[in-house]
Amino acid sequence: MLARSSKLRHPSGVTITTPILIPSFSSKGFSFEDDKTSEITGIIRTASEWLTETALVSAYDCHYGYVPIEFYSTVDLCFVDSGGYEKNNDYDLSTVYTTGGSDSVWNESLLIDVYNSLPSDSSFVLVSYDLMGRPILDQIESSTKLLSNYRTNLCTMLLKREQASRRYIDIQSVLRYANDLGCFNTVGFTEKELGKSILDRMYNIARVREGLDRFGIDSPIHIFGSLDPVTTILYFLSGAEIFDGLTWLRYSYLNGVAVYTHNYGALKIGIHQRDDYVKAKSFVENINYLQDLTFQMRSYLLDGDFSKLKYNADFFKESYNSLCSQLGGLR
Repeated sequence: MLARSSKLRHPSGVTITTPILIPSFSSKGFSFEDDKTSEITGIIRTASEWLTETALVSAYDCHYGYVPIEFYSTVDLCFVDSGGYEKNNDYDLSTVYTTGGSDSVWNESLLIDVYNSLPSDSSFVLVSYDLMGRPILDQIESSTKLLSNYRTNLCTMLLKREQASRRYIDIQSVLRYANDLGCFNTVGFTEKELGKSILDRMYNIARVREGLDRFGIDSPIHIFGSLDPVTTILYFLSGAEIFDGLTWLRYSYLNGVAVYTHNYGALKIGIHQRDDYVKAKSFVENINYLQDLTFQMRSYLLDGDFSKLKYNADFFKESYNSLCSQLGGLR
C-alpha cells in the first residue's frame, strides 16, 4: 500500500497525524479595497473561528499585512508558504481564471524577515524559497542553508521545475538526489508541475515515495494546490500525505465533488438566501467536509477497504489499480 500515515512532531511538542488536509489562504485572485486592504484578510478572520488543527498562509501576505497577527495562534500548526505563488505568474489547477503575479517587491531577504518575525509562541512549518529555474541539487543545497536557521520549527523543501520554460518537473532528476532530501521534515511539489494528467501526477508521486523509501526517508510528501475531494484522495492513494489549496474558497464540496458555490447554495440552503450568507456557509461546511474526508482516509488505512471512502469508492479503486498497472504491479 502506497498510502500511509505519519506523525509530524513539532519541536514545541505539537504532534499532527497525516493525512492532513490544509485550508489555505492567498491574496492572489481576491479583490483589494481602495486602501489596499485585501479581501483575504476578512476571509481569514471569518474562518479562524472554525479552524483548529492546521492552515496555510503565504509569507508574501504576512509581509504585506494581509494576515492578522493573532491568526497564527488560531491553529495548532501553521504552514507558511514561501510567497512564490503570489509573486509569479503561476496558477493552480483550481484557478477559475489566471491572473499575473504581483507587482510588489518580493525576494528571499523579505522571506527571511517574515520567518524571523514569526511569534515564538506559535508552531510553524516553514517552506523553502521558490527556486524555480535552478538545478534540483542547487535548490536542495540553497534551501538546506536557509532552513537550517529555523530548526525550532518544521521545514518543507518545495521542489520546483529546473527550467521555467518547461511545464513539468523532471522526476528523474528529483530521484537522483532523493537521498539529499532526508534533512527536511516534508518534501513538497506543486500539483500542476507533476505531470500532464492526473494519472501522470499519481505515477510521479508514487515514484518519489518509493524513491524516498529506498533511502529510509519517511518525510511525508506535501502536494501544494490540491484540496478537492477527488484528486486529494487519488494523490493520497499514490503516497502523498499533506494537501493544501484554495479550492475550499473557490468552490463548495457536495457529495464527493467540488461544485459551483451558487449551485450548492440553491440545492442545500435555498434560493431565498443572500449570496454573502451562502458564501460564508460554504466556507464553514467545506472545513467540516475536509475534516470528515480526513477521517475517511485514515479509516481506509486500517485495512485498505475502498468502501471506507464515502463517495466514488469504485472509481478510486479502479484508479488505484490503473496506477499499480503503470508501476508494474500491485502495491
